[in-house]
Amino acid sequence: MKKNEMGYFPLFMDISDKKVVVVGGGTIATRRVETLCQFCEQITVVAPEVSTELEELEQQGKITLHRRKYKREDIYDAWMVLAATDCHTLNDEIYSVAKCLGALVNVASDRNKCDFHFPGIIKKDPYVVGVNASGKDHKGAARLKKAIREAMEGVKDPMKTICIGSRESRLAVIQSEMVMEYIKQACPDREVSLLTMKTTGDKILDRTLDKIGGKGLFVKELDRALVEKRSDLSVHSLKDMPMETPKELPVVAFSKREDPRDVLVLPEGKKEIDFTKPLGCSSQRRILQLKELFPQAQFQSVRGNVITRLRKLDEGEYGGLILAAAGLKRLGLEERISRYFEPEEMIPAAGQGILAVQGREGEDYSYLAGFADREGTWAALCERAFVRYLDGGCSSPVAAHARIQGERIHLLGLYYDEKTGNYKKGSMEGSVEEAEELGICLAEKLKKEVDEWT
Repeated sequence: MKKNEMGYFPLFMDISDKKVVVVGGGTIATRRVETLCQFCEQITVVAPEVSTELEELEQQGKITLHRRKYKREDIYDAWMVLAATDCHTLNDEIYSVAKCLGALVNVASDRNKCDFHFPGIIKKDPYVVGVNASGKDHKGAARLKKAIREAMEGVKDPMKTICIGSRESRLAVIQSEMVMEYIKQACPDREVSLLTMKTTGDKILDRTLDKIGGKGLFVKELDRALVEKRSDLSVHSLKDMPMETPKELPVVAFSKREDPRDVLVLPEGKKEIDFTKPLGCSSQRRILQLKELFPQAQFQSVRGNVITRLRKLDEGEYGGLILAAAGLKRLGLEERISRYFEPEEMIPAAGQGILAVQGREGEDYSYLAGFADREGTWAALCERAFVRYLDGGCSSPVAAHARIQGERIHLLGLYYDEKTGNYKKGSMEGSVEEAEELGICLAEKLKKEVDEWT
């Protein structure tokens, strides 16, 4: 097979620290140097006369210029040598020396004396495209290069695009859109997109969470999208997140807290609870505390998104629903709330009303600094430390609610012993700087008191 009949293999490699020597200062040398400057930091040009463009590159500190005739020692330590003078004899001499030194060499005036061909380069970070016609069709290569450059104008830069992963429910999308709106304001040069998906927890609606694996079922698909880099962030209702998150997928921001209270929702047109029908509630935490308030009530599990639950309520399946105020308010359904339960009556789930933004370890999320809320963060850390210490995940009836007042934090907690059915509520106050320690201290105290009963 004749030389070059198979074409030239495109090899993309890092040459940033390689030394390149260009002999010649004319049009071809200038064009090659301008291309190399995008990839290499050690470029030396040797020529008695050089173009204005090369002089400007020297002034910018991008190349080293030697305004004199070529010497053999100029290329002794070169990794790549480009012979681009108008003297064929000199180019041949440079070629011979470079080959003896083991350097890659390209002779502009003789395609047969080239270890490689210079491609036409189209660069748009992070993309680099090289076009080469094996020296057989320069005009065709130029037309192709132009077409590729035009096509690349429409390619979005992934470094400037932020993709947010979200559950596909209307509430989840609204919550993700809150984060998206913040990023658009904070980073007007970034493009923000939304990736929605149905999680396992959204698909299995005929069983309670403790029967199917707990809150982790609402996040694992979103976690996978983050790991696979199909998304850059995930937005969760913090109360739906497991107490332990993967080290490689940390929570990078906690939002300002929406109303954390639980609420009663009655069928449209009703003013009182119809206790002949069950209250729709799937949370053991809520049921445990509701029995104190409504000892005559019966309870029945209700799953599905908020809109689905409201439809079932209005169709007469339930005497009332127990929901989170935050979700109804974000959905614009505040008028459906019949009664609020103060935290002293019914301690909310840890993190209720707070959004958690999850990212990847080691990446820069400083653009979320203005979204992260100090009080929301302190409350989240305190409440989650309380529940984590008691190993209260899934739908365990462990509850915690922190109020921030200046530099102090007041924590309400509920601990339930599943073996005995005994439970205890309590409170403790401390400094916001010791939010997590406060959560652990109250958890220890309540657990000890419940254990002493047995």
